[in-house]
Parts: sequence; structure tokens; C-alpha cells
Amino acid sequence: MRILLTGAAGAVGRLLTPLLQQHYELRLVDLQPLGGALQGDLANPDFALHAVSGMDAVVHLAGLVASQVTFEDTLNPNYRAVLALLEACRRENVRRFVFASSHHIQGLHLSRNTSSESEAQAPDGFYALSKVFGEAASAMYAHRFQIRTLAIRIGNADAQVVDGRRERLWISARDLAQLIGIGLRSEDLHYEIVYGVSNCENGLFPNDNAKRLGYRPQDWAQECRAADFRPLSSLGPEDGPEFVGGRFAADPLPDPFARLR
Repeated sequence: MRILLTGAAGAVGRLLTPLLQQHYELRLVDLQPLGGALQGDLANPDFALHAVSGMDAVVHLAGLVASQVTFEDTLNPNYRAVLALLEACRRENVRRFVFASSHHIQGLHLSRNTSSESEAQAPDGFYALSKVFGEAASAMYAHRFQIRTLAIRIGNADAQVVDGRRERLWISARDLAQLIGIGLRSEDLHYEIVYGVSNCENGLFPNDNAKRLGYRPQDWAQECRAADFRPLSSLGPEDGPEFVGGRFAADPLPDPFARLR
């Protein structure tokens, strides 16, 4: 199976590439230079069509991630790029799409509660709002054009667990690769939302949809703590420990049109 992996130069892309290369023929793409990868802006429909041409599926990791981005900052990387890729999939008859969504879609919910896939969205900023759009755009193309789609609301995909808040929603590269594999191969898939989380004794997301599709996480967050791990009790208000979205929910919401003023 020939897979287009976007955002290959990012931290998550670099962790996933060697795992996915064991099972798939990858075409890597990024806005930043990366040896052996296509370089270009996926918000350009012609480049997106070129990148998708000849592929069997797309795994879309690329996007702008930050708590303090404005709406204008996200327009090209997080809106136009995903729409350009989906339209390229339609035109090139690519029938599998895996969208890297985010737990920040639920970021303003309180972390003392667990969240299911069907719970009302509570995006914690303009990055999260763009992921709401990405899920909706993916659903539209799945239902209109029968592109089998898995939206993975990734928790925290760092190489190690750095603190007690992120421990509750952390995912290992190995488990994330397993979820992506479900998106690429499952015959039961039409359009589904799952959470990208590994095992955790006090996890935030039950992840019933993923389990129904066959997801069986291999790694435990408590066993993957960094040497400088900060327990939940040590986190301050600036870390936003009371929110699912952490610091993204605690930071002030920036002026959405700051770049235009």
C-alpha cells in the first residue's frame, strides 16, 4: 500500500516514519526540507494533487500547532491544506484518509471528567477550532465520496510522558501507528472518530470506538515517564491542569485577526 504521510518533518512524523515504513511504501511531504521528501505547501491545490497522485491512502499529520495562534495563522495550514488534500483524494480516487485531529477539540472540558467521542465539542483555541473544521470536512468527503476516514484525536505524542496531566492522554508511537493501521485497513470503517491514547490507569478517554474497531494499545503511560516527570500535584495554574486542554485552555485567547490589524 502506497501512503502519503504529510508533516513528515514534524516531531510526530519523525517518530512514526520508521514504524510505518515497516508495512507501507511511504511518500513523505512537508513544508520544511527533509531528505527524500517532497517539499511544498499543501494549501496549494496543485501541489496537493501532485502529492496525492499515485497513492492508495493519505495520513495527514501536517498543521500548525500552538496555543497562541490566531485564526488567520491557521487558515492555510489547517483549513485550506486539509480541504486541498481531501479534494485531491476525490479527484485521484484515493479511498482512505487518516486525519490527525486533537484532544484540544475537547480542551475546555474539565479534566476531572472522562470524555467520549460523542460529547459536545469544547475547542480551547483557534488551533482546536481548525481541528473541528478538519473533522467536519473529512466527514463531508467520507459521506459524499465514500472515502473511508479515521479521525484520530491525538492526546500527547511526545516520546516520553513529561507530566501528570499529559500522562492521562499520552500515546506511544507504536500505539499511534496501530491506530493509523486500522484507518488504512479496517473494512468496518466508513467515518469514525477515535482518541489517540495509550493505556493509563486514570485515562481521560474511554476510547470505545477505537476498541470496537480492534485497537489494543500495547504501552502504558506510567511506564514511559521522562526522567524529569512532573506529577499532577506539582503543576501550576499556567499549566491548566483542571482542563483537558491544559495550557491551551488556560492561556488567553488571542485576537483572531491580529495579523490583519
